[in-house]
Amino acid sequence: MRDTPNERQGAFAEEWVAREYGLDHAPHEADWYDAVHPSTGTKYEVKSTHRTVDNGATGRFRLWEDQHRSLAGAEGSDGQTAYYAFVLLDVDGEVVDVQRRHPSTVTRILDERELGDGSPWNRAGHQEREGAQHKLPYTEVFDS
Repeated sequence: MRDTPNERQGAFAEEWVAREYGLDHAPHEADWYDAVHPSTGTKYEVKSTHRTVDNGATGRFRLWEDQHRSLAGAEGSDGQTAYYAFVLLDVDGEVVDVQRRHPSTVTRILDERELGDGSPWNRAGHQEREGAQHKLPYTEVFDS
């Protein structure tokens, strides 16, 4: 794994959420979640962003279609549930706020943002990861 600023930011957010919610940090257990509640098995996928990114644009959470599908499938199955933990960071990389959202809530947000072809997903074009993504502005999760 490369050690980029985004990867360090993501690892920091994952560890922070695990500590804050009493979760087991398990980033290598599966590719669709980062942490697990030790007694309930609830899965958490952690996403992080800054209010504003380096180029001045509004911060966005990068959601992956395959991860979302797995989280949505886990929500409610076998009495378990799943969450996204959206972490908003300040300019210094400190946690400003965290919002937990069920995948079904995120699906509703995405459905409102479909791209005109009936889908909110588009091709990522990343060399390190194939698949469809959606860049969700933090303002869609947090109050501005």
